[in-house]
Amino acid sequence: MDSLKAFLKEKGLYLVCLGLILAATVASIWAIRNVMRGVEQLGEQSTTQEGATWDQPDAAVNNPASDVPQTTPAPSAEPPASSSSAGASSPSAAAQAEPGDTAASSALPAASYGLPVKGEVLLAFSGDDLVYNETLGDWRTHNGTDYACVSGDSVQASAAGQVTAVYSDALWGGVVEVTDAEGRVWKYCGVSDAAVEQGDAVATGALLGRAGAIPTEAGALHLHLECIDGETWLDPAEIIAG
Repeated sequence: MDSLKAFLKEKGLYLVCLGLILAATVASIWAIRNVMRGVEQLGEQSTTQEGATWDQPDAAVNNPASDVPQTTPAPSAEPPASSSSAGASSPSAAAQAEPGDTAASSALPAASYGLPVKGEVLLAFSGDDLVYNETLGDWRTHNGTDYACVSGDSVQASAAGQVTAVYSDALWGGVVEVTDAEGRVWKYCGVSDAAVEQGDAVATGALLGRAGAIPTEAGALHLHLECIDGETWLDPAEIIAG
């Protein structure tokens, strides 16, 4: 009995340490097993939920989002064929839609032109060539055609169109401008007692006014006529002659 006490007294500290180590080892093993069991349970639950998600049948959305942009289908490469009833109800529509319809185009009246006054040409359109200007005493281009006339002679429209300006100019005297259907401006200079107003529609040969003087042009009394297409001056006499 005394020897056992002596042993325990001598080896007691080692026995206590060994016991603590064994207890810690057992506790660690138990904790590890609990953790592994929890991981296995989580894996089983995840597998079950995933299978349930994929096994669900497709369901229609009862309340679709209202702010989702709608995709516009691309236009067909070929226009849809018109129904026979539509063609029967409006036979004239097909004729109007045909750009090459000769019957429709021939219905439009051909453009006609006429002399502004009865006199002969005093000075022709020069284009890019320089001509001597007696009034200014220099060489310059002549952008119109001068027609001889007598004071008070009728000045008539050389081309049908709309009167776009009527005014008095210090250089050209009375001026009447008429824009034709092609957008060209016919400028009549030296017109007195204008018989038209801005906005009037005039036909070829319509009375525009009376022949008057042009302050800056010397020589015989004449009417100066220009034809302007955008920023380009054309030969009015050539257009009138056709």
